Amino acid sequence: MKPLLLILFSISIANAQEAASLIERLNDMTPSERQRVLNCMPRARREMLERRINNWNKIDPAAKEKLRREFALLQQLPPERQDAARRTLRQISDLPEDRRKAVRAAIHHLRQQTAEMQQRKTSSRAFRERFSEEERKLVTDAVSLLPPAQAEDPKETAH
Repeated sequence: MKPLLLILFSISIANAQEAASLIERLNDMTPSERQRVLNCMPRARREMLERRINNWNKIDPAAKEKLRREFALLQQLPPERQDAARRTLRQISDLPEDRRKAVRAAIHHLRQQTAEMQQRKTSSRAFRERFSEEERKLVTDAVSLLPPAQAEDPKETAH
């Protein structure tokens, strides 16, 4: 499963919770109601919201619920920590796609580990060889800023 929290939390709107709420409200409207609301928005914002609605609709219900739970935990962090996490996640989103996927996967994996195991893995030679110095910093920053991942349902991790 993709690290959905990272994707949603890295959105560029100042208040991510408000954006997620708006997307859900728009998604709950009838197509004609949604189109009326979207038509009143500036073009760039409308197109961005339409893309996000389409992406949200592609996520299965269990993943959406997990995302909501993790996002709620994230919103409980102090504002400074939320801001730092957003900055780090925006930097990750600026990486080339293959590196972004590798970094996100490492973050997702490490968030499920104990602090001791995280330290061991991020200090390992394999980790240093797999990631550049910048990528290592992004991974360790994200892991230290984001709340630990909640235990996953085994059905979600089966491939």
